[in-house]
Amino acid sequence: MMDRIINTMFHGSMKAKIFLWSIFMMGLAAVLFGVMAAVLGSFSFGTGAFVCGLAAFVTSQSASLTEMEQKSRKKQREKEKREGQMQEAFHSVSETEEEETGEDVWYSKEKEKAKIQYLSSMNAKKLKNLAKEHKIKQKHVFAMVDMYPEEKIRQAPAIVWRTDTHLHLLIMDQSAREFQIPFNDIRGIYYDKNVTADPDRDYAAFQYSGFMSKIYKPYLPEYKENTKDGQMIYVKNLFTIHPGISFTNTSMKGIFSILTRSPFLVDDAINTSGKFDEYFKEIYRYGILCKNNIYSLEEYRQKLESILEELLAAPVTREEFFRSLNAMKHYHLITQEYVVKYTQKYVMKNNG
Repeated sequence: MMDRIINTMFHGSMKAKIFLWSIFMMGLAAVLFGVMAAVLGSFSFGTGAFVCGLAAFVTSQSASLTEMEQKSRKKQREKEKREGQMQEAFHSVSETEEEETGEDVWYSKEKEKAKIQYLSSMNAKKLKNLAKEHKIKQKHVFAMVDMYPEEKIRQAPAIVWRTDTHLHLLIMDQSAREFQIPFNDIRGIYYDKNVTADPDRDYAAFQYSGFMSKIYKPYLPEYKENTKDGQMIYVKNLFTIHPGISFTNTSMKGIFSILTRSPFLVDDAINTSGKFDEYFKEIYRYGILCKNNIYSLEEYRQKLESILEELLAAPVTREEFFRSLNAMKHYHLITQEYVVKYTQKYVMKNNG
């Protein structure tokens, strides 16, 4: 036992060394004070001996050497586990690069490794210092940038806030970089539906536990199964702003709360068709936002009823009113209950 204690005092963990040397020094002080008290007959030295002895006893009872060693071994195992997870992530990155096509010419294994290394080194203090350095506003949101081709950034976490004239993005890739986009350049928020994805390889830096993973996992994309050329694939929905910065759908509730004046634009067969009026298209767009959890069902219901009230008050013919109402029902934007409710309101309004 004594050999074990002496060995730990010189070769153990820093915490164990401090623990044992503290007890040793306090015990030695107690002995010295005791000797001085006996030789000089001093009450003060006797009190000092008692205090040092008591302190040594209390410290020795606060933790055992076995507990210290167990904690040290646990920390070492956790460190090895994190390093193992990092190696797995690096391995995944290596496999990803081998399978990449020429479409992502700016993607490289080295960049992805550097990003994983940088994000794994982040902690609460470093993130707080970044916020102070970049003067991040109190009102800010977390978001995940899926793609920013102009800056050769992909799948990186960001902090987003606004000032009077600019949208600010602090994107943490291989390092932290701030981008400032004039609001005048943001013409709208565009919807990119069913973008091909690979859940097993995407966002390698967030596949394992860590400080940044805990913060940003809620902003990883939601994947769905789809078919392409008879093959089952995974897809995700993205939202893009100028200059081509794409965010995951789970990031957009926060982004919309900042970009309150930017219109939501959908370039598909419904929105480009002359068959549907703007009331139909607006409810359709709100439905997309609801499906992507940007609006809750209650918020969607409120928006829907607000638009139906606008349609009821609009200077449209009876035929136009019911054509719009029936189209909404046919495409499952509203239920039969709403058709009945607003049919009755229309009749009362025009026959009153």
